[in-house]
Amino acid sequence: MVRVISLITVCLINFIFSATAYSEVKIGPPRLLLTTQDWGPYQTFEAGEMGGAALDKVKCVLNKMRQPYQLTMTSWSEAQLRVHTGGQHGFFMATQTKERDTYATLSSPISEQKLTWYFGPGVEPNVNELSKLNLMFSAKFGSSKWFWLKRNGYNVVKQPRDAKVLLRLLKQREIDIALEDQAVFEQELKQAGLPTDFFQNKLLRIEPMGVYFSNRFLKKYTGFLNKFNANIANCEG
Repeated sequence: MVRVISLITVCLINFIFSATAYSEVKIGPPRLLLTTQDWGPYQTFEAGEMGGAALDKVKCVLNKMRQPYQLTMTSWSEAQLRVHTGGQHGFFMATQTKERDTYATLSSPISEQKLTWYFGPGVEPNVNELSKLNLMFSAKFGSSKWFWLKRNGYNVVKQPRDAKVLLRLLKQREIDIALEDQAVFEQELKQAGLPTDFFQNKLLRIEPMGVYFSNRFLKKYTGFLNKFNANIANCEG
């Protein structure tokens, strides 16, 4: 909790254009407020700086739009709550869910995640109707993956706060199968000094990820999302 508070306090990036430059911007707010989580390799916080491939691409799009912005890094549940309650204009990186669609709209894809099953030592690398009831599953608590498992009848246990804890639970066989983004889990394996093939794994599906913008924000700035989406192609690579 202390770490989250410190992130909220210090992880602010302000990109403020001159009044002349901003006078050309008619479709966005004086400062766009976006929030995110520390979720490497997509968004990271190291040595007091925010980075990551997805975060850099979001910044690129906003720069192309000449849109002033402020980025805040906090917990994932808090990031979504801030947009839901109107405290922030959007959050990222996120996959599309019905719950999020009730209060926000997802942009065109910024990146994609390879949603992958990871099997604990000695667990047969197969997920079926029998194993979903008899084995212990988990994912990052509060994520779309965790709720997807719950909604679809999997035997979900534990509430790991991040991929690091998820990996530890799987290695120690406190859970049998983990569901996580491949890039995220491979990064945790490397940081733990383990080979990327330490656990048997199987790809579940590939999902696009983007920025969720508050519907109340988009109602006020009706041309914003179209221009944001149009500039994504200008930031490829």
